[in-house]
Amino acid sequence: MNFEDPLFTLDSSVGIIDQLISVYVEEYGSEPRFILFDEIQNIEMWERWVRKMVDLKRYKIMITGSSAKLLSSEAATSLTGRGIERNIWPLSFKEYLRFLNRSCATENEYLAAIKDYLEYGSFPEVVLKKDNAQKIELLRQYLTDIVSKDILTRYEVRSKRVLDQLITYYLTHISSLHSYNSYKKAFGVNIETVGDYTKYLEECFLLFEVNRYHPNMKVQARDAKKIYSVDTGIRNFNCASHSVDIGKLAENAVFVELKRRGKTVCYYKENYETDFVTTEYGKVTSAIQVCYSDMNDEKLFNRETRAVCEAMDGCKLNESVIVTQNRCETLKIGGKLVNLIPLYDWLMK
Repeated sequence: MNFEDPLFTLDSSVGIIDQLISVYVEEYGSEPRFILFDEIQNIEMWERWVRKMVDLKRYKIMITGSSAKLLSSEAATSLTGRGIERNIWPLSFKEYLRFLNRSCATENEYLAAIKDYLEYGSFPEVVLKKDNAQKIELLRQYLTDIVSKDILTRYEVRSKRVLDQLITYYLTHISSLHSYNSYKKAFGVNIETVGDYTKYLEECFLLFEVNRYHPNMKVQARDAKKIYSVDTGIRNFNCASHSVDIGKLAENAVFVELKRRGKTVCYYKENYETDFVTTEYGKVTSAIQVCYSDMNDEKLFNRETRAVCEAMDGCKLNESVIVTQNRCETLKIGGKLVNLIPLYDWLMK
């Protein structure tokens, strides 16, 4: 049952669920074994009903929702230990191709598909739109809905103007280092306000902060963070200027894919910066640099390989990855392996 159906506008009390099941029993002569409720956050006190039924082991239940209200502290407390949470991300590159029934046989076809994937993002409804103007309109509406439904109505936001300004700033500067103090100096906004608003944006899955990897947690919390968007399309058509920096978009796509794969992600920086290191139980398991080019330029090549080699040395790794535009090669540098993998190939794996 989809609780965004207008049927529930007049009655959103929890009793409506029991009425629905009664109608089902009357229609089919037996109770359902499996129940899927979509947008269940629209029903008042839904979590208590679900908890009761899970405790009674009466049905198998799946609940879904696209609003951060589904993640409220009350719901989490009521359902502790009674369910398994899954985050559904925008389409992976492989899913994107499948949605469009688009097959790629050559490098040029993959590069063309990646270009579209990075420009308009991978929200399913956006992907299936044929008209680019409709895609852009939908991406802008998504942001409006997230702000109004998931932030303004859920938190006591004192200044929508500051919130909008912060969102635009973050979307414009994805993959860049930032600090709350630098934002305060640039726009004259209280540090606590910036921190609170950034937390809200993370809780509704619009933007994500990435910490610097450091064994000392105090250093990690103190240092500048990097920011990424949940979707490159929502970034491109809601930032301050639509100047496509494909390198930043590629880096953002790699970040989202790492999150989709369930990785804990940081960036590494000592003398040089490596875009991502993934960790497991506090130990670094991989180092990934994103350089969306053919890497034929010698200075660029030296800079990128130097960075991952420093990360491998610092994190005691024997292997690393540089995600490229189209260069595929395995190098041995100082006894360690550096794998150059095209973005489309890395995403498909």
